[in-house]
Amino acid sequence: KLYDVSRMTVRQALNNLVTDGYLYKHKGKGTFVSQRKIEKNIHGVRGFTEEMEDVGRVVKSEVVKFERVLPPKHIAEKLFLDHKHEAYYIERIRYADDVPVLFEVLYVPYDLFKDLTVDHMTHSFYGFILKNTIYQINHCFQVIEAKATDTEVSKALHVPEQTPVLSIIRNTFLSNGRPFEYVVATYRSDQYKFVQYAFKN
Repeated sequence: KLYDVSRMTVRQALNNLVTDGYLYKHKGKGTFVSQRKIEKNIHGVRGFTEEMEDVGRVVKSEVVKFERVLPPKHIAEKLFLDHKHEAYYIERIRYADDVPVLFEVLYVPYDLFKDLTVDHMTHSFYGFILKNTIYQINHCFQVIEAKATDTEVSKALHVPEQTPVLSIIRNTFLSNGRPFEYVVATYRSDQYKFVQYAFKN
């Protein structure tokens, strides 16, 4: 009333600011001013916890699912598993300063990490590997795509359905050449941007 602007106009203006990344919505809490977007350097293999600590964000991980399954054939092949070998199927939501910014779906070979627990996955998986095993993380192959959220991902990331997001499908390997994870990682585009440093050959 003070500025003679309708509620519809204000609502549309706020939605536009959310789309542009200046504001973000937290379901059940309200609309807030966004921090500077998190820059993810896609040249290299680094865990979410390590990335967030580098920029001073407080990390939290919520494990939604943790179970042993026989993975689909195409994923088993990516993990060098035959049809009889199980993998952990894990879904988790990653938070930065209490904002859900990343939804992960992971397949991890059971035979590599038989003592892996839900509690481990509420912290850094890469940290668990480095501290509790003799393995060394070496390299990954990843595919980056732009997508729109479905119902499950929208609920996890507290965004409307069909929200544009950034997706990385990653197959990560140990120094002995064995793949130890197949991950589909979905990043909120209002919170993240991907960067890469490139050099001319």
